[in-house]
Amino acid sequence: MNAWLYLTKKEFRLGLPAFLIALILFSGIIAGGVIASNQFGFEGEFMTIALSIVVGLHTFFLTFYLYYSLNAEKMRLHLWLHTPMSIAGLLTSKLFTGIVFMLSTFIISIILAMQSFKHTFSLLNQDSLLNSVGVTSLIILITALFIGSAFLLFWSVYLTFSQKFNNFISFLLTIVLFFVSAWAYSNFLNISFVQTLTNWGDIQVGDIFVGLEMSYIEESFEVQTMKDTTVFYIGHFVRDIFFAIIMFIAACWIIERKVEV
Repeated sequence: MNAWLYLTKKEFRLGLPAFLIALILFSGIIAGGVIASNQFGFEGEFMTIALSIVVGLHTFFLTFYLYYSLNAEKMRLHLWLHTPMSIAGLLTSKLFTGIVFMLSTFIISIILAMQSFKHTFSLLNQDSLLNSVGVTSLIILITALFIGSAFLLFWSVYLTFSQKFNNFISFLLTIVLFFVSAWAYSNFLNISFVQTLTNWGDIQVGDIFVGLEMSYIEESFEVQTMKDTTVFYIGHFVRDIFFAIIMFIAACWIIERKVEV
């Protein structure tokens, strides 16, 4: 446990530049919203759009962090793979660090977005806002974990291909395998038996945002929320977490058994 904590502490230092890059990107988008607000005079509307983009980009935050961290290890991969600690421990450290970095900006973004929505849409009721924020946060965090785990899996596949082919061919084969897997997974989810297994624990959420409608009429820029009653299934969230764990385990197994340095 002490070795894992030490590794995680090192990982925070190693991954700090990735966090700063994401922070600069998010700050730039927000700054763009401020500049557009001052330029066109629609502060609430432009800030709402900017903050919505920032919140949505967190879906890919974990994948970006993992890419940066793993790429930083590339030059000393022979040491990384020959460490006494298990591959699962090494990847868990990176995953944990990425999640901590992601949550630190995500929570702030959500708070700012809530304040912006309340300011921009004065008729917005508290229940609708909380429903939308709660469901959106859950979807983004689980999706980020799912995509991050998928990235680890295909990164391990890429390492395996790299032992037999050059980098370009390995990358091409990995991309092809990714699209084939995505197609197969999509068809798998559409099987009636699978839908029966996962369509449970339905939660009906009323007045949730499903989009923004923007219009510009007679030099007046307006942003209106599009709301609807939506049904979410706890089974879908459990399914995504389950497959994320399976992909993580598969990535660990491939690196440990198939990758040689």
